[in-house]
Amino acid sequence: MDRRFLQFKRRLATRHLPTIIQLVVISFVFATIIYMSAKFFYPSISNFMAPTTLPTTPRSTTTTIRTTTQQPFEIGCFFDKTNITLADGSTRSLDALNIGDEVLVYLPSGQFEKSRVLTVFNHQRSSVRFLDIYTTDDQDPLRLTPSHSILTKKNNIQQSSFYYDYASNIVIGDFVLSAQSEAKQVINIKETVLYNQTISTPLTFEGNIIVNNLIASCYATYHHKFMHILSIPIRYWYQIETFPQFNHFIIHLIEFYSKLSF
Repeated sequence: MDRRFLQFKRRLATRHLPTIIQLVVISFVFATIIYMSAKFFYPSISNFMAPTTLPTTPRSTTTTIRTTTQQPFEIGCFFDKTNITLADGSTRSLDALNIGDEVLVYLPSGQFEKSRVLTVFNHQRSSVRFLDIYTTDDQDPLRLTPSHSILTKKNNIQQSSFYYDYASNIVIGDFVLSAQSEAKQVINIKETVLYNQTISTPLTFEGNIIVNNLIASCYATYHHKFMHILSIPIRYWYQIETFPQFNHFIIHLIEFYSKLSF
């Protein structure tokens, strides 16, 4: 009797699992809409998740000197011409990346594996402030917005492991992690403002991607760990590939919210 009951429970769970996932995601989306509305009218409720004020000191002799005035809160993404490392080791420009393309991602174990691009978020802006991060190799600098996260390590004894931090917190002498698991030292950081730009960020199930041969987060604006937990329903939703029309709705919702907030 117990065995039959357990078999019935397993069949029931298997049959209704997609429905359960869909209900969870829909509930999450409605909760997110409520949160976004509350944040728009009462911005202080999410200050604890926001990055700290950007540094006020210049990063190098070629970097624009920053004033003591607090910088506006910015959405985080990559320059759309950034090179993405695909699963076969080749690279492709971010603006040519497609949903379903297989790319390389970094695992907490330190290994690399292939993963599918679940979606790509694009944001059109009249002006975008970028940071160009130069490392000890001869490759092109990584160009991204200050509030995007990247795997980094401070150049001191106390900080021995890599962790995700905002690009705005990286300084000359810090290290970033390459696709060859090598620590590349940051030798220069330049600040650039471009106009009429499309900024983009792809989403993978693992929450990271390799850009210009460096390991970076798929998330920005808020801390990587928080965003990776918050995006669990969305990542599973895209993973099971249901209701593609609703997938586009999520993308447009995020774009609409970003325009309101930023």
